[in-house]
Parts: sequence; structure tokens; C-alpha cells
Amino acid sequence: MRKLLLVDDDQMMVTLLVSLLSQNGFEVVVANTVAEARRRLDGSIAAILLDVGLPDEDGFTYLRHLRDTGEQRPIILVTAREDDQDCIRGLNLGADDFVVKPFNYLVLIARIEAILRRAARPQAAQPTGDSLDANQRVLRLGGRSIPLTVTEFRLLEVMSTRAGRTFSRGELWQLIDDEGTSDSFDRAIDLHIARLRAKLEADPKEPRHLLTVRGVGYRYEW
Repeated sequence: MRKLLLVDDDQMMVTLLVSLLSQNGFEVVVANTVAEARRRLDGSIAAILLDVGLPDEDGFTYLRHLRDTGEQRPIILVTAREDDQDCIRGLNLGADDFVVKPFNYLVLIARIEAILRRAARPQAAQPTGDSLDANQRVLRLGGRSIPLTVTEFRLLEVMSTRAGRTFSRGELWQLIDDEGTSDSFDRAIDLHIARLRAKLEADPKEPRHLLTVRGVGYRYEW
């Protein structure tokens, strides 16, 4: 049974989510605070559902901590405000997806399923010595091993296996979200690209691999 860490202090929401997730084949570990989440996050957790508004520390801060310490498992951020700035901030900090309360519970299940399938997708063969390692979810490039989030990995997988091809933002989002479960906006891909550049480019302002094609979108060069 797949195990999720649900970090939320809204007891009514937690009760509903635990019941729904359990009915759909998930085991749910609940944490009401960040301190509790730190204690309960172990190697058996497949993904994290993280609320922004927590009593001891906000979810953004904990998200930053997780990504800064190398946590690569899928993280879905939950916010109570229908505000693009919250979503942009979450994506900038490394969230793989986000949902806004109140949300359709069946849609949430579909998003979790889609992101776990994305995480489990087998590695594509690469034409050069540089490669993507699906088991460890890292990019091996120029002797470096660069850890990636699930969404970063899938985005880079799509682009690198079609190196030299230019993709529009819409094409990229459709390719990485092939189930059509996420409600994206124009800047989402830009934010993921910016995070990838910060990780793999020697100078993110003068990229050699993730290139902008002005007025069109992006392309990858090995």
C-alpha cells in the first residue's frame, strides 16, 4: 500500500482526506505540525501533501527546508488562498503541484496518482554519456550528479530525449501532465525551467543546456 504524509492541522479536512485516501489504496500518516512531520517522514513515504498554514511553521518554510536538504519525493502544496502568488512561491520553492482549498477530492486523488506515476516512469535511454538516472532521480551531467524533483525530472526527460526541438510552454505542460489533472498557468513552466537552470547551468543567466527560444518556448541541448 502506498504511503502518504499528510501535513495539515485542520481536523475536519484531515478526517475527510484520510477516509478518502484510504478508500483509494493509500496509507496516510498524519502530522498536524511541521515538528511532527519531521518526526514522521521516513523512507516509506511515497509523497507529501503539505498545507501552507500550519501552527508552528508555515508550509513554505518547511518546503524550502525539504528541497534544500535534498528531498526529492513528490510534494503537493495545499493553500487556502486562490492567489497565483502563493502558487508561484510554492513552485519556486520546489513544489511539484498545488491545490487550492476548497478542492474536489476526486481531482486531488487523480493528481496524486498522476504524480506518483510520473515519479515511477522508467528511465529513457540517452544518446550520450550524460544521462538521467530514474532510480535516483538525478541528472548526470559533466561528471556531476544533480538531484531533481519529480516534475523537474519529467520536464527534463521530455526535453532531453528530444534535444534540439523547441517546445512551447503549453506543449511542455501537456507532455509532463499527460493525465490532464493539473490546473496550470503560463508562468508554471517558466518557474520550473528557472529552477532547473539554477541546478544544472554553470551560469543560469547564460544557459548552455536549457535555452530560451524567444517568442516560442524552450529547447534542450546536451
